[in-house]
Amino acid sequence: MGFVQRALFTWFIILVFLILLCLRLESRINWNWFIVFIPLWLYDTILITWVVIEIIQRQHANRLISFRHYEYYVAGILLKILSQIAICLKLEYNNIPLYAMMIPIWLLLAMLVVYIGTNLQPK
Repeated sequence: MGFVQRALFTWFIILVFLILLCLRLESRINWNWFIVFIPLWLYDTILITWVVIEIIQRQHANRLISFRHYEYYVAGILLKILSQIAICLKLEYNNIPLYAMMIPIWLLLAMLVVYIGTNLQPK
């Protein structure tokens, strides 16, 4: 899939999510928050599948690759999914403390700082 197709698909997924989000916030639909976030989870599933396929292809070609690079991708996507689940739980059940909802987001941000910091070093 080319760059333009990926960009269009990403924008389409975001558009569908924003439409569902607006409908839910305006109380035109009374769906569960987990249903509203389905487009983002679909996109995350496709991203994880793409990373796994990339790992398999590079391993199959017997190329030496740094799996560390892909570990950050998978960990970032999984933390993003956990963040979305925490947000849905907070929106659905108001008794969850805010700091508990923010833990996956803080971990994701800390991991991004480490990833960027290690990849910006001159080689």
